[in-house]
Amino acid sequence: MKNIYNLGFIALLLVVLGCNCQKLQELANEGKTSPTSTPSTTSSPSSTSTPASTDDKKTGLTMDKYNQIKNGMSYDEVKTIIGSEGTQTMSSGEGKYKVESYKWDGDDYQFISVVFMGGKVNSKVQANLK
Repeated sequence: MKNIYNLGFIALLLVVLGCNCQKLQELANEGKTSPTSTPSTTSSPSSTSTPASTDDKKTGLTMDKYNQIKNGMSYDEVKTIIGSEGTQTMSSGEGKYKVESYKWDGDDYQFISVVFMGGKVNSKVQANLK
């Protein structure tokens, strides 16, 4: 049983570290792509509307929602609490030994990350929630 918790902790740690590196990569790519999208006037309205819809999707992560997530909940229950689909960041194993991790991103580097073992919440972590 201890090994399962250790595996879950290691998986969660890798998710958090991977997410931080991914966010840095996204920031680096934004600086490179913005001059390319600025000159074209037809793609400018499209790119303006796309981030707006992405921001609408991202809003709503709160500490209250995070605190509602309890060990033993299913992915669908967590999805209902948060109000949107999460992004799967890791999946390994099968059946009751399957470990999956999902992440929900918010504004200002907010996120909720949840690790599921056997389809049930095993651990969770958050950053910058209010």
